[in-house]
Amino acid sequence: MAGVRSVIPAFAALLAAQTTQTQPAQAQTNASLDAGRRLAATHCGRCHAVDRRDQSPDPRAPRLRNLGANFPFAGLRDALRQHMIVGHPEMPVVSLNPTEIGDLMTYLRSIQGPARSGRSKERDT
Repeated sequence: MAGVRSVIPAFAALLAAQTTQTQPAQAQTNASLDAGRRLAATHCGRCHAVDRRDQSPDPRAPRLRNLGANFPFAGLRDALRQHMIVGHPEMPVVSLNPTEIGDLMTYLRSIQGPARSGRSKERDT
C-alpha cells in the first residue's frame, strides 16, 4: 500500500503539469481559429460560404467547408505564401503574412467536412 501512496502524488503532479501545458496551447489554437475565421469572412465571405452551415453569396463559389475535398491544402498554403491568385481570375489577390496564412489554414481545416478527415495533416506555417 505504501508503494501506491507514493505513486499517487507523482501521478497528480504529472497530470497537473500536462493540464497546465495544454491550456496555453488550447488558448493559442482558439485565437488562431478566431483570427482565421475573421480573415475568411473579410477576404472570402463576399463570394464564399465561410462557416459550416451558411450558403455562398455567389452560387458559383464553392463553400469553404468543402474546399479540402477537391483542393490540396499544401497548394493553397503555397499559393497564399506567393501571393498568387487561387481559383480563377475574378478572385482578388490577397496578401497575408505567415501568421495570417497559418491562422486561415487552421480555420479552413477546422470546418472541413468528413471527406477531409481521412487525409493526413500537413504543417500550415
